[in-house]
Amino acid sequence: MEKRKDLSIQEVISTNQQFYQVMQEDANEIVAREKEKMQQRRLILPLAYPDFQNLFRSFGTVCLHNRNQNRNFIIDNDNEPMIEQLYFYATNNPAFDGDLSKGIMLQGKYGCGKTLILETYSLLHNHIVRKFSLNYSLFTFIKSVELQEQIVKQSTGVFARRPLIIDEFGRESKTIMDYGNISRPISELLSLRSDTGVVTHGTTNFTFATLSSDEFYGGMIGDRLKVMFNFITLNGESRRV
Repeated sequence: MEKRKDLSIQEVISTNQQFYQVMQEDANEIVAREKEKMQQRRLILPLAYPDFQNLFRSFGTVCLHNRNQNRNFIIDNDNEPMIEQLYFYATNNPAFDGDLSKGIMLQGKYGCGKTLILETYSLLHNHIVRKFSLNYSLFTFIKSVELQEQIVKQSTGVFARRPLIIDEFGRESKTIMDYGNISRPISELLSLRSDTGVVTHGTTNFTFATLSSDEFYGGMIGDRLKVMFNFITLNGESRRV
């Protein structure tokens, strides 16, 4: 049997004058497949905006009643622009004022309704997935303090790939003592999720500048936050009565 000859790169190029074109086409195909995978990981809602608004009111009211608050969810001048942006995001509409491949970090003052909006979005998403037995992962809605406690009890890897909505982002202790060693569970999780490309959402009372400061996550994690999130501000004062 004739021994196989391993070709050098120069020989490969000399026998294939379309080397560059072939490589470029392969790269384009790989990018297209990855984009398709990204789309398949996200539930794209086939809804018109008025229908989305009505469902958002209804499931927002469910969230309020789950909190033992006997009142209806109201869409007004303060939260409607954000709900419209959330509609663009949920329907993969290029009118979204940001990057559709990133998550949403909803910023705003205490009590302005950030948590309720993303909790409603999570509840609506999860209900649709369960109701129609769709092949999408459910959101885990969790406060940052509880998330850190769960990471310590279990591991960072448990939360590395599941869809997360982190409520009150930045409120947890930035470092903890773990058997005498200093640990940064949330920073480690953010770094891991940034590397895997899984979409994360969150709410925070802090600005990006504060979150990326040395007193919080620092510049390295701050750079990852820019890659992971669209920072969107919810206007308005406290709605708590």
